[in-house]
Parts: sequence; C-alpha cells; structure tokens
Amino acid sequence: MSQTVISTSNLAKNFGANQALKSVSLTVEKGTTTGLVGPNGAGKTTLFSLLCGFLKPTNGDIKVLGHNPDSPVIRSQVAILPQDAALLKSLPVIKQLSMLAELQGMSQSAARSEAVRVLKAVNLLDAGNQIPERLSHGMLKRVLIAQAFLGSPELIMLDEPTAGLDPNTSDAIKALIRKMSASCTIIISSHNLAVIEDLCQQIIILKKGELYAHQAVAELTGRTKALTFKLEADPTDNIADIFKSISAVTAVKTGQPGQHRLVVYFNEQQDPMVEVEIIKCLAMAGVQYREMVRGERLQDSVADRTL
Repeated sequence: MSQTVISTSNLAKNFGANQALKSVSLTVEKGTTTGLVGPNGAGKTTLFSLLCGFLKPTNGDIKVLGHNPDSPVIRSQVAILPQDAALLKSLPVIKQLSMLAELQGMSQSAARSEAVRVLKAVNLLDAGNQIPERLSHGMLKRVLIAQAFLGSPELIMLDEPTAGLDPNTSDAIKALIRKMSASCTIIISSHNLAVIEDLCQQIIILKKGELYAHQAVAELTGRTKALTFKLEADPTDNIADIFKSISAVTAVKTGQPGQHRLVVYFNEQQDPMVEVEIIKCLAMAGVQYREMVRGERLQDSVADRTL
C-alpha cells in the first residue's frame, strides 16, 4: 500500500509583494524518486526550501512524513543536501561526518563506522583525514553527498547533486542515488534534466510559481508513442505532409529554429510497424537525420511546456 511522504495543500510563499509560490497542492508517495524542475524564477528553490523547513509558508499546509518540515521528530529521518551547503573549515571530513552521525543519535563508534561507510560509497575514504581546504571542488561535493546518506533516512532531498562534477564522478553519484532509492524516497532539484530523466520516476514542474505538472517521466517523454529525430537541418514548414499516408501518425512537432528537431507522434496499437513506416517516409522525402530516439528527451519536453 502506498504511503504519502510529502503532502502540500494550497501552499504559498510571499517575499514582500512578490508571490514566489502560488497555491501548490501535491503529494509524493513513498519509494519514488521525484525530480523538481522549472525555469529560473519558477519557485523551485522556494518549494525546496519549504520542504526542507528552511522557510515558513505564507499560506497553506505542508507535511513531511506526517509532520511539519522543521519538526524534531523527523530530524533523523530526513537528509538534505542544499546546493550551497558547506563544510566546517580546518576539521577533517571524517570527523565532521562522525559528528553529524552522532547528532542522529549514534554512539561514537557507530558514528565513526557510518562515516567510513559513506566515504567508501563516494570513493573518498583515502581523503577522510583531509581538511576541506585541501579538497577539490568535486571532492567537496562528494563529501557533502556522503553526509546526505548518513544513517537510514526515509527521505533524501538533493539540490543539484551532480553540479560541478566530472562525468565519471557524476555517473558514480547517480549509481549511488539509484542504490539508495531502493530503500528510501528521494527528491532531486536540478536544472540538468538529463539527470532527472536518468534517475527519476516522477517529475514536478513549476512555472511562474504554480504547479504546472506532476506526472510520470515516462508519460512526459512519451517513450511508447513518439520518435524524435535530430535532422541535418531545420525541418521545412510542410514536413508533416510527408506522413499523410500513415494513418497511425497522430501529430508532428518541430523544434525551435536551430534545434533541427522533429518529433513524430503515433498510435502503435493501430499499426505495430508504424515506426518503420515513419523512417521510410523520411528516406523517400530525402530528409536526413543524425540521430533517432524513442520518445522525447525530457529537456525538450519540459522546455516546450515552460517557454
């Protein structure tokens, strides 16, 4: 049976005369990994801060694990990684992590073991005795991610968890997030929609302070009902005409100028071979493409909806 981990009702936040968040009502169920996205100024940071208990709402109600976000009752059950999180200076990272684990109620020895475990998870055990000033930006980021995985949190909230990381380290962090998602609920706020598409089952889209959409990533990208082509040049205005002979094609969409993007939607139940027919039509019309993917990239889908 599903359990609600986060619920908001008519949630609003004002900063003076500016209404940053307007009547947002949503629920996040246990065991899901959910992406929080939106353009600059959409209210993403405000909502994330409200969920973390960093801000108080102006209006509406918010519950995290059945309590107010800043309740001491859930302090050890919720792990948070803000984008601007920082470590204490001149204190070895393993001591800092051990201290944070002790604050969760662990004994000194258990806290030390837990600090070792999370440093191993981010491949930084050898740097455990280093002070933060001697670590690179990427290493610091990995230590901060390690602290978010201390203990056994029921809810983990990560703000831009892979920002500033090299591809190999980013892949390792994503693998760790996937592993953790088997035992907890995760919220990821990020501008990197490739990360959201890779890790999340659900997505929350904000636009101008309002809830624009809350749905499954698979539904938004339409993996079973569209083909996306990266063309050699922008499609012509009449590109849809070449698919008129295919009754199973339901719609055709082109990207912004310079994107060279073409999306063809279809009903596979009507014609199981429709994808082959679409490719044949492109070839017969002399339309060349560099890349074809099933569905839409989340980046394109969200951008089209939030422009």
